[in-house]
Amino acid sequence: MSLYSTFAPDAFSGKTVMITGAASGMGLEAARAFAAKQAEVLMCDINASTLDSAAKDIRSAGGTVHALEMDVADQSSVDAAFASCDELLDSLDVLITCAAIGSTARIPDQDRALWRHVMEVNLLGTFFCAQAAIARMKKQESGGNILCIASDAGVNGGGGLVVDTAYAASKAGTLSLVKSIARELSGGNIRINALNPGPTDSPFMAKIGDELKGRIAGSLPVRRMGKPSDMAAAMLYICSDDAPFLYGNAVDVNGGSIFR
Repeated sequence: MSLYSTFAPDAFSGKTVMITGAASGMGLEAARAFAAKQAEVLMCDINASTLDSAAKDIRSAGGTVHALEMDVADQSSVDAAFASCDELLDSLDVLITCAAIGSTARIPDQDRALWRHVMEVNLLGTFFCAQAAIARMKKQESGGNILCIASDAGVNGGGGLVVDTAYAASKAGTLSLVKSIARELSGGNIRINALNPGPTDSPFMAKIGDELKGRIAGSLPVRRMGKPSDMAAAMLYICSDDAPFLYGNAVDVNGGSIFR
């Protein structure tokens, strides 16, 4: 069975999707998934060379994608990216905020510079991308759909083995951000939700090493780490027309990590 076979091949035909953090990991897999379902995808990332290579691969597979360098922690870069979005896309139907950073620094090793950087990327970057998308979606009769990638660390905490406290706090902030935006947008035609991935085997987790990955996988009820495709499948559903009643929610896709 092929990946994402639950969704029709043309499930997102005529839709446009903007994804931050799209050069690797969950963001890249999301770009592949939406492009495979005939969405027109705008891939954004700070790593221009890796992004261009990823976009080329998706085009080679038949996808319609654009690649755009963007630093979500730099407001001028965000503004420029959304201005380019206006030029490249006829509309903006879906925004998915995957861009994030973190470390394994323990409390004694964290400083204000680390905290500021993590918050600028993970929390402020998410908000100001959502803000720009909302401004555009409000002008569209069809509204739009925003999905912010949070983390189960935002619910259960970090602690330094996998991610630091700054990362966990930023993701907890993302969860509150989504609920706050949902309240403010109530009664309109823009949906916003969060996705809480559990431990996922992606480049973000490369720093922890195979031994710790094995321990984490063994502690989960499903006895494996998550895959980017597990998260992309959830993204497809949350952003689809089949989920109109999903609003202001945080969807957990974590392999049962709550039961560890």
